[in-house]
Amino acid sequence: MNSIESAQQYMSVAELGDLQAQFTLAVMYTNGHGGLEKDYILAYKWATMAAMNGNVESAMLVELLIPQMTRQALETSRKMIKNCKSNKL
Repeated sequence: MNSIESAQQYMSVAELGDLQAQFTLAVMYTNGHGGLEKDYILAYKWATMAAMNGNVESAMLVELLIPQMTRQALETSRKMIKNCKSNKL
């Protein structure tokens, strides 16, 4: 399995609400690993989703990401989170 397939598998499981997959995706987006481009907006989204579901490590990652992001990037990510919540993700 290549890293892109791995990232897609994590995405599928994360969308089902798996905390560890959400955290792993957040880390992958934060660092640009696993075939994913570095993307703080998506990293923040997945870290926040995992933190909201009780993952303590994700809550710490959220706090580390905030200073790295622009206000617009935070707004974009928060809109994505709100959309996920309204779709029961």
